Amino acid sequence: MSQGAGYLSHQALEKVIESVGKHKGVYGAVLSDTDGLPLQSSLPGEDTERVSAHVASLVGKVKYISKEISQEIARSIRLELEVGDVEIIPDYDSEIIIIALVKRESSQMTLTSKDK
Repeated sequence: MSQGAGYLSHQALEKVIESVGKHKGVYGAVLSDTDGLPLQSSLPGEDTERVSAHVASLVGKVKYISKEISQEIARSIRLELEVGDVEIIPDYDSEIIIIALVKRESSQMTLTSKDK
């Protein structure tokens, strides 16, 4: 766990996951640090680790690109998929990334492994 995220208690992390999960369509949420280490999740362990690692890498790239384009850092990232969205909110000060997996009402969104 990174130093910035280290000051948040386990209960505080759980409250964030619970709060994110209450939004319409959210079927999973992950909190990770900017190094890609999961802090808290409502997903199964393997999915949590994979999502945390990939999103942290993406956030690093988006941070670099947004600074190059506008001299500012992106405050959120949204991936629009056919079955739903992935909402990513990095907090660079606390070094935490909030990830919400949101499905569309008429779809069945699930994580799939490359190995399957």
